[in-house]
Amino acid sequence: MNSNSLLFAFGAITFLVSFSWFKYAAIEVFKRELNSNSANQGVWSKLFKVFLVDWLVCILGVLGTGILFVTVFNLAH
Repeated sequence: MNSNSLLFAFGAITFLVSFSWFKYAAIEVFKRELNSNSANQGVWSKLFKVFLVDWLVCILGVLGTGILFVTVFNLAH
C-alpha cells in the first residue's frame, strides 16, 4: 500500500467517524420525534429516504475527503 492509498483510507475513515457522530445526534432527535408522534404514519418511508440520502452522503464524502487528503499531501511535497 503506497502513501496515496493510505492517505485516501485515512481521509475516508475521518469522514465516516465524523459523519457517524452527526448521525448519532440525528437518531436521538428522531427518537424524540417518534415518541411525541402517536400516529407513526409514514415512518418507514421517511426512514428509507433518510437511508438513501445518508448512503449518498457517505459515498460522496468518503471519495471527496479521501481525494482532498491525497491532494493536500501531494501539494505539500
